[in-house]
Amino acid sequence: MHQKIGPFDVSRSPDELLLRLENRGELTMKGCALLFFTMFCILVIGVMSVIETAQTPKMQMGVEDPSRLFAPTQNHFGFLWLISSLLMFVAVPLYVMAVYRSALAYRFNRRENTFHRGTQKICRLRRIEYLRLSEEKDPDSNYLYLLRVVHSDGQEMLLHNGYEEREMLNLANAIGSFLGTEVKWRQPAPSVHLETET
Repeated sequence: MHQKIGPFDVSRSPDELLLRLENRGELTMKGCALLFFTMFCILVIGVMSVIETAQTPKMQMGVEDPSRLFAPTQNHFGFLWLISSLLMFVAVPLYVMAVYRSALAYRFNRRENTFHRGTQKICRLRRIEYLRLSEEKDPDSNYLYLLRVVHSDGQEMLLHNGYEEREMLNLANAIGSFLGTEVKWRQPAPSVHLETET
C-alpha cells in the first residue's frame, strides 16, 4: 500500500513500513546551477569549434569531410566539445540517481526486526517503547508539532516536525498501527506568570 502523508511517501507491506522524505531542494538547486553552467561552457566550446573550423584552411580540412569538426589534431575545440557533451550525458543520470538516494528514509522492518534511518540502524523494533507527539511554539509563536520515537530505555529520536497537526497525527498513527505501539501526546507545560506586589 502506498500513500502520501504530509511530506512523506509511505509504503507499507506486511513486513515493512517505509517513510521516504524526498530531497527538499538544496542539492537540486546546486545541481541545476551546475548543470546550466556546464551547458553554457559546452555551448561556448561548441561555438569556438565552429569558429576554429571556419578559420582553418580548406586544404587541411576538406569541406566534404564530416569528421573534420571533431578531429583532435585539427580542431581541438570540436574534440573537447564532443568529449564534454558525452560526459554530460553520463553525469546527469548519475546526478539524478544521487539525488534520489539522498532522500531521507525511515524503514521499519519486521523480518529483520530493525528500525533504520537511512543506512544507519537505530534499534530493534522490540526496543521501540512508544511514539511521542508534542506541541511547542516556534520563535514566531506558531504551533510546531514534533514526532519522536522513544526507544531503548528512554532514548528519543526526532522523526519529523511540522506545523500541520492532522498530518503529524496521521503519520504517528500509521507508524503506531504498524508497530503495535501507542502514541502519547504531550501538551506543553502551562506558563506560570508571577505577580509582584507593588
